Amino acid sequence: MSRREPMTPISGLKKPSLPAPSPRPRTLAPVPEPTPDTVEEQPDSLTEAPSAAPAKEDAPAAARSGATASTGRTRKARAEKLARSASADTMKAVSVSVPLTVAEAWRDSAKRERTSQVDVLLDALVARQGELTELVAARTEQPTVSDGLFDRTPGAKGERFVGVSLRIKSGNLQVIDQLVDKHGAESRSQLVAAALSAHLG
Repeated sequence: MSRREPMTPISGLKKPSLPAPSPRPRTLAPVPEPTPDTVEEQPDSLTEAPSAAPAKEDAPAAARSGATASTGRTRKARAEKLARSASADTMKAVSVSVPLTVAEAWRDSAKRERTSQVDVLLDALVARQGELTELVAARTEQPTVSDGLFDRTPGAKGERFVGVSLRIKSGNLQVIDQLVDKHGAESRSQLVAAALSAHLG
């Protein structure tokens, strides 16, 4: 067996030295478990916050609220007034029954004055408003005649009635109906005939 010859060292090459071994860690003693006597009850860290006081409404906001409410009431009142005005201006179609002679005089008066028959009627009611109760009563208190079977209230000799159609404002029609009730007329027609007969002669 041949003998191994030693290797020629290389200049500058150093053999690294190994670090010294670190000391062995000490064995930790076991920590004893806490006993119930040593456990302290922790206080509740969350406490109920006091309720915040309601914010006071500032004066400008209250003033604005009052002004808004006042404006709303004003607009509502204005709308109701306009609605009543529009309702009063609504045209209503009505028909009244008057004696033929009154109807002809009524029509002739409207042509002569270049106005409507409604205006002639309103003029008659205004001119005779102090006499309407007596005029209506005169047309109501007519003798009743019996033919042996029926009771009849005859008109003047040869008198016959015709219908006259009118278009009149709703508000004016309500006033006429009030006059009918006030003066004891049986109908609009009776009130109209009484006023026109006296007014037109």
